[in-house]
Amino acid sequence: MNIHWTKAYFVEKAPEQLNTGDKIILPSSALEDLLSAVNNNSESLPSPLTFELRHPHKKQLIVYGGVKEFSSNSIDTMQLPQWMFDSLQLDSTQQQQRIIIKFCPLPKGTWAKLRPLSPDATDISDYRAALESHLRAHYNTMSKGQVLTCRYGSQSYPFLVTDLKPKQAVCITDTDLEVDLEPLLESTTMGYKKDIGLGEVVSGISIEKDQYRYWELKLPSSLDQATTVIVQLTISSGDADLVVSSTERRPTLENHEWASLTSESHRQLILPSHTTESKTSTYYIGIHGYSDNITNVSWTTSTSSTTQEENEDTEMTEQESQANQPGYTQCENCKAWIPERTKMLHEGFCLRNNITCSHEGCHRVFKKSSQEYEHHWHCPQEKECGFVGTIYDQPKHEAYFHQSKTCICNGYTTNSYEELAKHRRTTCSEKLITCRYCHNLVPQGVPSPDSRDRLYNLHSHESYCGSRTITCQKCNRQIPIKDIQVHAKVHEVQKQNQRLPPLCTNQNCIRPRANNRLRLCQYCFGPFWVTTDDPGNVKLIQRVARKLHSQLTVGCGHNYCRNKYCATSTQKPQDANTAATTLIPMIQSLQRQMKLPNPNPELYFCVDESMTRKRFLAETLEEGTTKTYSIAWCAKALDSEDEDLDKARSWLDKNAPKQHVT
Repeated sequence: MNIHWTKAYFVEKAPEQLNTGDKIILPSSALEDLLSAVNNNSESLPSPLTFELRHPHKKQLIVYGGVKEFSSNSIDTMQLPQWMFDSLQLDSTQQQQRIIIKFCPLPKGTWAKLRPLSPDATDISDYRAALESHLRAHYNTMSKGQVLTCRYGSQSYPFLVTDLKPKQAVCITDTDLEVDLEPLLESTTMGYKKDIGLGEVVSGISIEKDQYRYWELKLPSSLDQATTVIVQLTISSGDADLVVSSTERRPTLENHEWASLTSESHRQLILPSHTTESKTSTYYIGIHGYSDNITNVSWTTSTSSTTQEENEDTEMTEQESQANQPGYTQCENCKAWIPERTKMLHEGFCLRNNITCSHEGCHRVFKKSSQEYEHHWHCPQEKECGFVGTIYDQPKHEAYFHQSKTCICNGYTTNSYEELAKHRRTTCSEKLITCRYCHNLVPQGVPSPDSRDRLYNLHSHESYCGSRTITCQKCNRQIPIKDIQVHAKVHEVQKQNQRLPPLCTNQNCIRPRANNRLRLCQYCFGPFWVTTDDPGNVKLIQRVARKLHSQLTVGCGHNYCRNKYCATSTQKPQDANTAATTLIPMIQSLQRQMKLPNPNPELYFCVDESMTRKRFLAETLEEGTTKTYSIAWCAKALDSEDEDLDKARSWLDKNAPKQHVT
């Protein structure tokens, strides 16, 4: 059905979360008009709905998009992402601007060529997964000349659409779109990462205020869990901050795992070679410029054994070894342990020249009237903070630890960068995770409202991503990805609970047993069936004995026979007395079984050639699977696959329950 619908609307800026896609917000009256065009039959509306947006006076300015929802506040106003304002040369700060919107079904895209516009696009480890995940969630259309914004991790990367097939504007929803990427142009940007090896020295680095420089520290695989990595930073001029992460490629003051935020010119940061989740092979190291003037830094790394650090910690200083020892006393001014005989001389000198910090718990000793004492500073919030430094550290410390900071998720406020970073790597909706379903680096989102998803520790992204369906190869049902493991276990349980009819008690036969007194199949029981009444099974047992005695003395005469109680198979005919001796234990066992409510005798009768071959193949298959599957299922697999051993083995793996072999 052809739908003709064109309208002029005033435009206003859409919510910020729509800026990374092509979704627009239309008034509810637009949906009513579209339904009227199809006689109120919603099933006749195509999905997704795609539109052409055109500047009313500059007809060459055209963009395409889908619809997010029909919920605009005004019946004559629609909401557009910021990039559409820019493409249509509109000013988002002005009001009463109109555009022309037209319903425009687009063909499904088959091929696209994209050009990365930022050299930082090399941060994306898997372009296919990143583009597929972002385009699926945020875009319905694609047009030549359009600049797509792909979110990966905490960064957004622009891509220019340089070519499309089959037309220059296509729909990319529910289609297999082949994407080619043009090679990235060689260029460098300030702060771009470099690979650094353990022990390598990085020197002569200049950083401007509020700028970052990044490196990737590659750890050798030989590091064990007892080894720590030490990052040593030296600042020759200015002030800088050291931030490190094992997951975030561009750590910042707001988002890091380890950091040194002091103002010391020489400092070190100790990192584990293993995280709590897994072995870490790469650290992302960032240095942030704090000073108004250019900061010059150098840094290097080294390793240290945990055992070595523990040994160093256990070494006692001279003062510690003298504490509370006979012949020693503590100076009241500097708190040093000194020989008792020199106490008067020491205290006289100490009181004239030294002064102790009066803050509780500090007790640092300074030379009187020294600059070090004059610049000594304690944070006023010492009970909560406890920071000790110089007066030159005060502005930075108060800015970093005692001024309000709001997370980008707008759901958390704190005064400390350390607390903010802890929030960002734990409960923040913007925390980056590798989705277990699309395998892309994405923000985790808020906790899922579904209680079952919360039980699986799924946040909103993984809940949404895991709700996509795939076809189960066994039952052909559409199953959500997040449920596929449970669904597969259901099939496994069903498979393990399968039961086959018990086999014929003739150990040379693999047909299902029939309902007769000997529990033989109908073919094996045929020679023993009679119409006369035999309540004690005496005549039946006599017929079985004569049959077995004949096999032992004469044989069946078939050269294919594999019955171990047949003279033809063993080629060792027995005389009547020897055969009787062999037969007596078998008959006695049969008599005992026949007295039971559910007899299960063990009999050995000769069978035809086809059954002999099938039994041999079933035993071969059972041994080939190390008796993982019972011989009954091996026989069924051979029936299903026309006695092809390779196909039968595959059939068993897919359909047969495994037996517990001890």
